[in-house]
Amino acid sequence: MNNNEPKVLILHDNDTWRGRAADTLARRGVVCLTADAVHDERAAPIAEDVSVVVGPVPGCKGESARAAVDRLQRCSPRGRVIALVRGRNVLATREAFRAGAWDCLEESSDLTELAGCVSGALRQQSSHHGEGRAATATNSDDLITSSDQDAFLDSLASLRSLCRRSGQPLSVMMLDIVDANRGRTPSSLHLDNRVRTWFASNLKEVCRGSDLVARYRDNTFIVALPHSRGPEAVEMARRFQETLRTRPLVDGGSHEPITAGIGIAESTVGFVESGRHLIQRARSALERANRDGGGLIVTWNQLVEQEPSGRDMKQLTVERVSHWVERVRQQFRCTYVESTRALVAAVEAKDPCTRAHSMTVATYAETIGRRMGLPSSLLRTLRAAAALHDVGKIGVPDAILTKTGPLTDDEFAVVKRHPETGLEILGHVSFLTDERPLILYHHERYNGTGYPCGLAGDQIPIGARVLAIADALDAMLSERSYKEPYSVDRVRRELRVGAGEQFDPDATASTLRWLEEAPEELTTHPAR
Repeated sequence: MNNNEPKVLILHDNDTWRGRAADTLARRGVVCLTADAVHDERAAPIAEDVSVVVGPVPGCKGESARAAVDRLQRCSPRGRVIALVRGRNVLATREAFRAGAWDCLEESSDLTELAGCVSGALRQQSSHHGEGRAATATNSDDLITSSDQDAFLDSLASLRSLCRRSGQPLSVMMLDIVDANRGRTPSSLHLDNRVRTWFASNLKEVCRGSDLVARYRDNTFIVALPHSRGPEAVEMARRFQETLRTRPLVDGGSHEPITAGIGIAESTVGFVESGRHLIQRARSALERANRDGGGLIVTWNQLVEQEPSGRDMKQLTVERVSHWVERVRQQFRCTYVESTRALVAAVEAKDPCTRAHSMTVATYAETIGRRMGLPSSLLRTLRAAAALHDVGKIGVPDAILTKTGPLTDDEFAVVKRHPETGLEILGHVSFLTDERPLILYHHERYNGTGYPCGLAGDQIPIGARVLAIADALDAMLSERSYKEPYSVDRVRRELRVGAGEQFDPDATASTLRWLEEAPEELTTHPAR
């Protein structure tokens, strides 16, 4: 082991989780130390050479989040702390940030997200010590290439996580090297590595230390700008173009003047999308910049807001009209889903026991679907449907939603209407065509005794069958006004009994394997 390599200390009382986290980071080239001393402050290791400390907050019964962060920080006084918040504890998350945690994740988060946060912390730690920045500014080979885009997505995930939790925006900027005189784009430019190195060096010079800069493919670069809105990203893009103009490449060769075509997309507060979708929006803006002559700066909002007139439409090619329609459709879909999710969150907030239920079900459904080998397109549909599956409860009176005792037959009949109410709410939205059947049928049972239509077996869409088991899984694991959370062992027993009756057998088998192999990925952690 190279003593100069950055190290990560993982503190956790679950041996299985600790091992899986270390393996995930090791596959990304991160040197890990692990220990289970999270409860006993005197036993916690002191690691002066550790750059990042990962550990649960709070760490033991009666400990505040601030005390837990302080304890983790003492393990490595100069390291950054990533706090794993146990349960859906918003107050603990805020307290951990105030105590100086570099980032916070729910303990049940996907380990890929943890890896992204660790990568971001290591990179910022390196930049803070004056390393890394000069290297990437002078040698484009050090920049992430298209063969390692997953590494960039990991790092982007950590930045987006931090911005979400601090209520700050994040923008992504994609840049193409462009001939300033002729507007030629990378497909027609033949550049040697000296030009790319010069381009990358100037780009790093303009960017801040907290920004993430990478080479996306041959002549295309990408920058993630935390805490930056679209107009701020545009201003940085203009400064970069001016830098290229005033610092021409001089290497003894003959080159045309170089500028940059730039596309920008902003991920605003409350606008939740995957990192890939954010990059896709920035790429669409870049394609428009290149198509309009090269060397331009175009934002995603400009694409959506500049609606072509009737006369313009007649002059546009079918391909360009299709591009415009798809952009508007994508923006509208994201905005509508997020707005509707806000309504669902408002309903769930009425009952503390169901807060964040829909998003937990979305995570469970996607995980189960992936383990079943469902196609990626269906997984996207499944996640969106799960996030919206309880929107129909908007029509259920508060007195019924928050009732602590058993429901009467009439009250239960009102609750059973919520899938159909959800369909009525979403029925006019054409781009949710695939999601609507999953929302309508998520309370159907495999044996035909469910509602609202009494469908059975394969009559129920596979996505609705997966959503049903994910919904039941979170209900069993969560505290309710009428019950304590079930243990994982009891959940397994309930699933085995329900297989072929309430639940799809294949979905049940995949869920049971998941609970056996990775129970620490569950959102709640009742006594086992």
